[in-house]
Amino acid sequence: MATKIEMKESEPESSDAVHRGGSRHAAAGPAENRLFSLDFVLATLGNFVNSLSLQMLVATLPVYVVSLGGSNAEAGFVSGAMALTAMLFRPLSGKLTDAWGRRPLVLMGTSLYGVASVIYFLAGSIPLLVLGRLVQGCGLSGYGTASNAYVADIAPLARRAEAVGLFSAAQAVGYIIGPVIGFLLADSTGFRHLFYFSGGLAVAAFTISIFTRERRQPSKVKRQLATLHSRILALDALPFAWMALCMSIGFGAINAFIAIYAQSHGIQNPGFYFMVQAIALLVSRTFVGRLADRLSRAAVIIPGVILMAAALAMLPVADGFQIFSISAALYGIGFGAAQPASMALLFDRICQEHRGLATGTYFMGFDLGVIIGAIALGLVTEKWGFGVMWSVTAVCAMLALAGFLPDHRTR
Repeated sequence: MATKIEMKESEPESSDAVHRGGSRHAAAGPAENRLFSLDFVLATLGNFVNSLSLQMLVATLPVYVVSLGGSNAEAGFVSGAMALTAMLFRPLSGKLTDAWGRRPLVLMGTSLYGVASVIYFLAGSIPLLVLGRLVQGCGLSGYGTASNAYVADIAPLARRAEAVGLFSAAQAVGYIIGPVIGFLLADSTGFRHLFYFSGGLAVAAFTISIFTRERRQPSKVKRQLATLHSRILALDALPFAWMALCMSIGFGAINAFIAIYAQSHGIQNPGFYFMVQAIALLVSRTFVGRLADRLSRAAVIIPGVILMAAALAMLPVADGFQIFSISAALYGIGFGAAQPASMALLFDRICQEHRGLATGTYFMGFDLGVIIGAIALGLVTEKWGFGVMWSVTAVCAMLALAGFLPDHRTR
């Protein structure tokens, strides 16, 4: 049964501070506002390595499926299988993140990334690729939920959106170089070497994560374990999960189909789209988080969603490198602004004891959006073509703004 999350924040902040940016900066001293601790640096570095390992495969696997004789719908299913598994395991991951602490789930997640790469290495058929994606989805569920909750735990309150943005920016660096490296390795040495290298990166991420320190108090962990059976979803997180769902539909469609779509329009290395998108994503996440802290979350989320929708609406008329590049840049800026700010808004509303559960609920929405974008819209592509599919994703992105309706507080 779902439970309502308390509004009281366990960290030392007043209720007014959640809604006023400037007061939080004035209340905390330099020591309390220190962001770049060793734990934050290690967690961010681990996020980059995991992202690099993951993005090398996200961009290339749909092409690999087609090379094995699969259809566009099968390519979308392989791409979306990871998100499907991640979504199904999010409630468990959220509960265990609160019950056991963040670090065990982070280590489990990076381990499963490595196992998935071994399966890809051994696979020569679409069913085995699906199996690898299912295993990697379990890893994504644990790692994504726990690592984001961990960053929220260690981030100074007055710099929370900035911390989430920088943590996500490290992921964006993996977006930048991962697809390009993935296609270069696949073209020059074959997919088996690509899977081998991806597995090595997963081992490196696991090693880095070992040295992070758990910040949860043991007494709180014990209390969470005692009531583990009573919570599945965080009701207060559902509006934010809706926002994540709508924003990630386009994300899932791009991951599954942009490589195929770009190649059909004469783009030889589709990795460039991911690279342009990720550079814009990196710039956006590095700097826009400060605006979300100083102004409001809505001042960043709303323009970001509009830019995402505009980028997706351009794709049906994209006929060359220039329009593809503009679309990629706009999407990167928009997604890089809106998604971390929506998570920061979520963390503003949820107490620390339930933060793992709330994070899991948020990412369930994100995973469901990726599934819709990769699998359901793959069927749309088969029946009506890419032009209709990209238009649908643009409309879905705008629906993210409905997440503000249940609660008009925008900080």
